[in-house]
Amino acid sequence: MALTLINLTGFHPGVTSDETGINVKSFKRKIEPEFNNVVPAKDGTARGRVVAPMKLQVTIDGEVSGSTGVMAATAVAAFTPANSVAFFGAPTTGLYLLNASVDDSRENGALQEMSAEFEALAGIA
Repeated sequence: MALTLINLTGFHPGVTSDETGINVKSFKRKIEPEFNNVVPAKDGTARGRVVAPMKLQVTIDGEVSGSTGVMAATAVAAFTPANSVAFFGAPTTGLYLLNASVDDSRENGALQEMSAEFEALAGIA
């Protein structure tokens, strides 16, 4: 079902794009420096800061609908999601699978659920 947004130009309802292999429940992005360390002066107060390039962490949750796309991602090959990850200076390098889970339930009407975490670092294509 398509939603109509009134007086909300530029807003996006829910998850923007479908991901292959799953019915997307949520698509979360976390962008932060690889490290962000304070350099102390000789009196112990902050003198400066050493900030690494940004890293991107993506968590995708949903119901399994196939074995391709997200469900075929691996730790050794870059994954490109259908949803945008271009926020706050996030690296545009490949996303690599860190961990994933698939949950089966015997509850009435329960679908096979999945969760996967990915990471992109600025220096790794």
